[in-house]
Amino acid sequence: MMTPDSALQRPCLLLVDDTPSNIDILVGLLRDDYELKIANRGAKALRICEEGERIDLILLDVMMPEMDGYEVCRSLRSKPATQETPVIFLTSKTEQDDIVKGFEAGANDYVPKPFRPQELRARVRTHLMLRSQQREIELKNRELKELLHLVCHDVANQFSVLSMTMELLQLHPEAELGNFMPRMAAAVRNGVGLTRLVRDLRRVEDKGVHLEAVAVRPVLEECLLLAEDRLKAKGLSVQLDLPSVCVSGEPCTLTNSVFGNILSNAIKFSPHGARISISGTQGDGFLCVSIRDQGIGMPPKILDCLFDVGRSHSRYGTDGEKGTGFGMTLMRRFVTEFGGKVEVFSRDCESFPKDHGTEFRVSLPLCLQEASLTS
Repeated sequence: MMTPDSALQRPCLLLVDDTPSNIDILVGLLRDDYELKIANRGAKALRICEEGERIDLILLDVMMPEMDGYEVCRSLRSKPATQETPVIFLTSKTEQDDIVKGFEAGANDYVPKPFRPQELRARVRTHLMLRSQQREIELKNRELKELLHLVCHDVANQFSVLSMTMELLQLHPEAELGNFMPRMAAAVRNGVGLTRLVRDLRRVEDKGVHLEAVAVRPVLEECLLLAEDRLKAKGLSVQLDLPSVCVSGEPCTLTNSVFGNILSNAIKFSPHGARISISGTQGDGFLCVSIRDQGIGMPPKILDCLFDVGRSHSRYGTDGEKGTGFGMTLMRRFVTEFGGKVEVFSRDCESFPKDHGTEFRVSLPLCLQEASLTS
């Protein structure tokens, strides 16, 4: 997603031509609207692209010594970083075979020399706009696919709760069904809520999540109820100390995609017999919920990319539990849509063998309105 800083950046063009006078003309024509980089040889143009700096479009001469524009373009298209970068050929070679050869090499457009300044500016603007729209579509598709995957993962967790409860009933047929009903009801309620969220994903993408007053303590109590079997399996104790207040959010999303994901991670990376502390403090119109564990923690390289879905890491838990590595991305996304923020502090067990663990602080806007009964 484009950040405010990136939105203010001017597009960067790479001008590739071995004739200084041609470069001078292009610079005079484009410098007021764009950042410019210059190369007088094909090899230098490739080096500039390989340095990793942002290049939004390339104006490329065809007739150059050592490496012509066709070869440069083919090389650009063979590298992931420049596969989609728009390339416009600027050349006096205007025979049909030359033009076809240019498009076969991977060019997006072909402007004959001498060119008309207004036409060149228009073509540059058009290809920059097309590339920007292409990136936006790719980003939206990736985000929607990831969101569907993650929400479906949370739905599967509810079925796991139901499945484990049914297994317990089979192992202990003498047990009172009523003892298991709250957990089963919570799993069904949250499963239905999540399927509704999947159904409304397009609305979520276009309009955001519907906000309502949500009582935080019941949400965390339901998270603990749904995680009861996993907590018992590791002998984990939980200290819950939350004020009875409401925040702006959506009950199902807070239960599953926000606090459920954080609690699941705390359980996954905690050793047997450890403690998880959940507390809340109010201030400046927000409730800050802290979920702190005594687990193995995260080294800086994982902590730095925790919310970057393209660099996220999936790790095995202390009992070999598997994960997708994407839950934190979804969690922060929803918290942001609710008008809140997420902070993470962690000390890994290798660097801090006597004092390690992870703390998530989720700050959500306080809501003076009473919570609905579904919360």
